[in-house]
Amino acid sequence: MRDTGVSRVSGMERADWASGGRVASWRRSVAVLLASTFICGVAGVPALAQEASADSPVVLDTVTVEGESPVGPDQGIVAKRSRAASKTDTSLRETPQAVSVVTRDQMDVQGANTVAEALRYTPGVHPDPNGYDLRYDWLYIRGFNSYSMMWLDGLGMFGDPSNYATPSINSYALERVEVIKGPASVLYGRTVPGGLVNMVGKRPQTTAHREASIQTSGFGGIQGAVDMTGPLTEDGDWSYRFIGLAKNMHGQIDHERDRQVMLAPSLTWSPDTDTSLTLYGYYQHDRPIFSPRFYPAAGTLLPNPAGEIPRDLFLGEPDSGSFKRDYYHLGYEFEHAFDDTWTARQNLRYGRSDQYMHLALVNPAFAFDGAPSGELSRVAAVSDDRLTSFSVDNQAEARFRTGALDHTVLFGLDYMHGVSDTNFGNSAFGDPVPPPLDFRDPVYGYPVPMPAYQNSGLQKLDQTGLYVQDQVRYDRWVGTFGLRYDLSSIDSTNRMKPGNPTVATKDEELTGRVGLAYLFDNGLTPYASYSTAFLPNLGTDKDGNPFKAQTAEQFEVGVKYEPVDARGMIALSLYQLTLENALIPDPDDPRPTRPTNYVQGGKQRVRGVEIEGRYELTPQLDILAAYAYSDSEVLTTNNPVSLGREMLRLPEHQGMLWVTYRPDFVPGLSVGAGVRAMSSYQTDSTYLDELRIPARTLVDIGAEYDFGALDKEFEGTKLRVNVTNLFDKKYVTHCLNNTGGSCNYGAGRAITANLKYTW
Repeated sequence: MRDTGVSRVSGMERADWASGGRVASWRRSVAVLLASTFICGVAGVPALAQEASADSPVVLDTVTVEGESPVGPDQGIVAKRSRAASKTDTSLRETPQAVSVVTRDQMDVQGANTVAEALRYTPGVHPDPNGYDLRYDWLYIRGFNSYSMMWLDGLGMFGDPSNYATPSINSYALERVEVIKGPASVLYGRTVPGGLVNMVGKRPQTTAHREASIQTSGFGGIQGAVDMTGPLTEDGDWSYRFIGLAKNMHGQIDHERDRQVMLAPSLTWSPDTDTSLTLYGYYQHDRPIFSPRFYPAAGTLLPNPAGEIPRDLFLGEPDSGSFKRDYYHLGYEFEHAFDDTWTARQNLRYGRSDQYMHLALVNPAFAFDGAPSGELSRVAAVSDDRLTSFSVDNQAEARFRTGALDHTVLFGLDYMHGVSDTNFGNSAFGDPVPPPLDFRDPVYGYPVPMPAYQNSGLQKLDQTGLYVQDQVRYDRWVGTFGLRYDLSSIDSTNRMKPGNPTVATKDEELTGRVGLAYLFDNGLTPYASYSTAFLPNLGTDKDGNPFKAQTAEQFEVGVKYEPVDARGMIALSLYQLTLENALIPDPDDPRPTRPTNYVQGGKQRVRGVEIEGRYELTPQLDILAAYAYSDSEVLTTNNPVSLGREMLRLPEHQGMLWVTYRPDFVPGLSVGAGVRAMSSYQTDSTYLDELRIPARTLVDIGAEYDFGALDKEFEGTKLRVNVTNLFDKKYVTHCLNNTGGSCNYGAGRAITANLKYTW
């Protein structure tokens, strides 16, 4: 069945739905000034109401449940259903695993302009492990790196940790961002053991909605965007959506510009309530003026006799360097319900990303020519990378009853083909290099030499997975049982060696999940689960030997609470996650910030507690609070320095709190404030105490005003202002060594203003 905002529910949930508290108003209708920069709108065709038959003997009132679709749109900050964790329309309460959902409303309220920013208030997620970077969404989940391992609408976006072409989807095109905590291979195959980030794209709606916005920031620049959706035909069989965005925004670094054009059209055909076909496309054109983030430890985290290195210092050559990336994908989503029992789905997508980069940067190995000083040694780097992927997921879902048991059985067969083409080089000893940069008095205008490639590789992945899942309901018990069998084949070609030798890596793995939950009448749901994961590794070690697949298992117990008389969701989880055959950067790699060489490092374990609560306490007050405790240890490794130590980039404590208040005495006004904190953590593989990243606490605020409260003539016009890192705290997010340019600052204070008009 198509997702129309009204979803099928099990009998044990109907009482919760019927007694649910207030449903937040459609607050996303927002106001925006049309700037001549970009925005032009196309008015949708209004849907015509259908007349009831004049001779109908009985007319029933229509009952509509709003905002409960498993893929959005959601109303407010509380999502109750998700498709990501089970690939079926299942409530989060019945899902025996920790799942966090960031809704569109939360992104808007907090002023999040990237996926990483959207996850700043999600427990267990490190949203800026590599610091301020406008190119990528760097994320760690429960201590594991998810860079190049993201999902979009349930299909994997194939990536390679050593490939700079990895795309970053603009968050304006998204309806929600979901994080499945822990192993998810039982439904998705190759996954990062710490968790899976699934981005849910905006799709055509049958209710007309049009918005246009213009945004600027305290640094300067401008962004314009439009989002239009609604029916195309009077009968409502065809609906459309068009999303467009263009920006040229300044940032915290001098000379830097975030320049992008994004287009996302989609079209849905729904001839009846049982059939839906959505065709969609996406194109993103990135041309930033980019400063590579390679600050040395001396002058940032450590003292430097020449002083502290300014956070706004451009480290490359603003007039000579370049970074280019073009990404597009095309796909469709098909669903047909044959009857009340059987439903078939097929989701398919092809995507391609091309990237070229030629930059001057601080020497990653030796930032100073001798002792720390005011002059930063620089080198040149070049990369020419491509990524292509084809993914298809075929599903058959059956809902039936056997005696006292209700079943939702899912059968699936999916396939992914991915190609990673990488070419990278930086200045070698004796090559021409850009002159040093004196951070006390920087002088630019030098040409950037073109280094030769030191690495050139081609990697092809084919993965086929067959999976089955049964969600069994008996009285108030809910059991989730799943198995998946994967075949993975990776061919890695080294084009820098004579004859272009190719190494084949073949893996096969059986993964599974078992979970049990009990739904109390008062909204409490205790649960327990066990799940496993596997992750085939692209590439080889420096000697050409293929890596073994990483494997993981997780035990998790917890409790979820969904109040029966209000709108909210509170979840507590305790887990133990263990990874075998972990990859760690080769300590001798010449490129420590983005290593080319890895070694297989043995066994790692994380034990943790996560608490997350989202609650719309009153029509005036919303609250979001979260905490994560992580106790990690490297159990076995071929790097003796790390044995028995904590895992890298995993703080022991994280805490977040965000409150939104809409005072009755100022109609149209909404104000919000938040605090996010994390304890210290280590990022250096040699575990130097002086390179430990200190704890930090950051404060964010935001406010929105609806001008319709002043006068009906201004209805649909809203102004939102957000300030992140309110007190402009200066902090370092990582330092990989104390000799090279291996550190980066976090984002400083950023002020954004967004004017939106909705009609």
